[in-house]
Amino acid sequence: MASKISDNVRIKLYMEGTVNNHHFMCEAEGEGKPYEGTQMENIKVTKGGPLPFSFDILTPNCQYGSVAITKYTSGIPDYFKQSFPEGFTWERTTIYEDGAYLTTQQETKLDGNCLVYNIKILGCNFPPNGPVMQKKTQGWEPCCEMRYTRDGVLCGQTLMALKCADGNHLTCHLRTTYRSKKAAKALQMPPFHFSDHRPEIVKVSENGTLFEQHESSVARYCQTCPSKLGHN
Repeated sequence: MASKISDNVRIKLYMEGTVNNHHFMCEAEGEGKPYEGTQMENIKVTKGGPLPFSFDILTPNCQYGSVAITKYTSGIPDYFKQSFPEGFTWERTTIYEDGAYLTTQQETKLDGNCLVYNIKILGCNFPPNGPVMQKKTQGWEPCCEMRYTRDGVLCGQTLMALKCADGNHLTCHLRTTYRSKKAAKALQMPPFHFSDHRPEIVKVSENGTLFEQHESSVARYCQTCPSKLGHN
């Protein structure tokens, strides 16, 4: 039986990982409106800071990882909210066009009125003269994930574009597998749909160890291009 989460929730996040062999840890607290698809987190680098790489490469795993806080439209079944109280996990590979990559594992739990995230990250092959290791990035463009079911789990693919200080973009391809801790037969699986995301860092401390991040996200069908065959 699904456990309805409230209209307003608290968020706690614990992240640990390495990027180009640099070990770091982060913690965050925040709040969100799961049915409106808006959230904010105050993220603190607790070990390994200030980071020798751009924090931007971690942000998709903070709130774009906080997928239970998404506004679902058009009656699309919400795979993530249905998964409570047991929760869910996801695994993600992020391949950058310059040959770098991240692998991420995340677990989402519901503790009372608080969503708790535990995240593990491994990043490799970021070029030392590239915008990530030179910390010359300026946040992400909005993005759209296509989501579809396969073998009883929910899959997602996204192309993201990281803004660079020289006016160019560094793009990456994300593949994510979402796994509910409930059996697929206990869930109403959603059909093919999209999820729009706009993650933004709105404040950074002078020493580069505190970040305030906001995001809005909406799940939808392709209403702007109606189907002559009656598809969503």
